[in-house]
Amino acid sequence: LAVLAAAWAGPVTTFLLFLPVLLAGSLEFHALLWEEGTGPPRWWAAVMVGAIYTTASMAAFDAAWTIAATAGFAGFLFLLTVALDLRNGPGDPARDVGGVLVLILLLAMPFAALINLFAVHRWVYLGFMIMLWTNDTGAYLVGRSIGRTKLLPAVSPGKTVEGLIGGVAFTMGVGYVLSLFHPVLDLGTWMVAGAVVALAGTLGDLLESAFKRARGVKDSGTLLPGHGGVLDRFDGALLAGPALLLYLHIVQ
Repeated sequence: LAVLAAAWAGPVTTFLLFLPVLLAGSLEFHALLWEEGTGPPRWWAAVMVGAIYTTASMAAFDAAWTIAATAGFAGFLFLLTVALDLRNGPGDPARDVGGVLVLILLLAMPFAALINLFAVHRWVYLGFMIMLWTNDTGAYLVGRSIGRTKLLPAVSPGKTVEGLIGGVAFTMGVGYVLSLFHPVLDLGTWMVAGAVVALAGTLGDLLESAFKRARGVKDSGTLLPGHGGVLDRFDGALLAGPALLLYLHIVQ
């Protein structure tokens, strides 16, 4: 409800709503990527992610310089973060550099992509959120009722091929309904958007599960009692948001 209410208020409100979510997610990702006392300082990782998110989100407010500014700013912060990471010695340079890139490419930029969906249309953003939730619900219901074939049991034992197909079907159905009431996109674009959101959202869920499995933990955090961490609630959006934004830029 908070996400929908913020969306009605506009992109600025949504930006402010997601900012603390993003900062909490950066702390969770840091714990998944690095052992205690290693990697860049946790507070600095949060500052870096928040700064890049803020800069990249400005495209939603018609800032023509955003792409160049974001690239330059992200590059500068990336180098500075790597330098801070190496303050106690080389450690594992490939892992450390990769971890910083993960924070930028799988956290800061995806949340900024959600804000930039407003630049297309408010109902594109709202439709995205509705389709994302529909995919989760559809995949769960179909997988729970008729799911037999495991999708990627080594990563997420509960996900099934049948659930994946069900989630895609339900989400494309929502795309059809959205095309009837909100023709900001045509029927075909809405339905393909549903498939893009469902497939990319499932992949984002699986990717976050792989991070947790590699770390040997069940949840990304404990911020939400009974629901895990922030990343457990937004894992699908981390790939689905950029995927939808890219698709819409291609077709439009």
